Amino acid sequence: MKAIQQYDFGGPEVLTVTEIPEPEPRAGRVRVRVTGTSVNPADLAARAGWLRQVLPDLAPPFILGADLAGTVIDGDGPFAPGTRVAGLAPWFVNQEGTYAEVVSIDPAHLAQIPDGVDDVTAAAVPITSETAWQSLDLGGLEAGQTVLVTGASGAIGGWAVQHAAGRGAKVVAVASNGDEKYVEGLGADIVLGRAGDAGELAAAVRKAVPGGVDLVVDPAGIGGDLIHAVRDGGVFVVIAVVPEPLAERGVEVRRVSAQSDGALLAQILADLADGKKKARVGLILPLTEAAEAHRKSEERSVRGKIVLTV
Repeated sequence: MKAIQQYDFGGPEVLTVTEIPEPEPRAGRVRVRVTGTSVNPADLAARAGWLRQVLPDLAPPFILGADLAGTVIDGDGPFAPGTRVAGLAPWFVNQEGTYAEVVSIDPAHLAQIPDGVDDVTAAAVPITSETAWQSLDLGGLEAGQTVLVTGASGAIGGWAVQHAAGRGAKVVAVASNGDEKYVEGLGADIVLGRAGDAGELAAAVRKAVPGGVDLVVDPAGIGGDLIHAVRDGGVFVVIAVVPEPLAERGVEVRRVSAQSDGALLAQILADLADGKKKARVGLILPLTEAAEAHRKSEERSVRGKIVLTV
């Protein structure tokens, strides 16, 4: 089968189209013929070697990729052969990536793709939507509270806005220039532009929410003085691989560690099928153009997820 291997750390050019054997059937696993995967910031960080800050033993060769959509071939679990599924592969645990034609995965990480959701859209959903949901959980968000979401134009931020609004929270979102209407459409109550440094952004938030927000979810990795936007005793959730802001005024700083959860993903996909949530796909490329997909992602020239089709 075709897969994208990397044999060294470096730029997109280290991603190599190669032929490797399909994974053999294994007890407790499902084999899935992949129809789509997607490019995430963690993929770029792993490829370049930046993730060795948190995974010191990480070393090539490996196959990148955490998101997948595809069709069950065989295996254990509740999914019959031919079932369309999506999932979040636990790449941080085993480095068994999804940039490949066939993957072997624990069925607990999978959810059936409902009618009305195509495979390309499903491939764009798992890691970002689940991370966003679990960030809000980690922050203890409750209905009626106010949450600040940075990077709301991006994948994790966009999902955090939608999930928070769906939970009955008031959402203050930081959007890229030109994306204000899009972010409003996700359910944000207040949309701020990303201008100035962290301190200036915190001041803008305090102007909009004088008492400070209950929770900050920070996919953009702004950190630092942005903690001033949180009320005394609130929570600041760090997502990106960046230094944590210094805690102050009883504000708790917590770092999310996303966990693959097939049941949660099933709920999110159902919301997509029902039109309650939406995923943003910006570019579709074949798997064999993974290097170009990484270049586009690093250039930040695409608004929305980059999906690789197989």
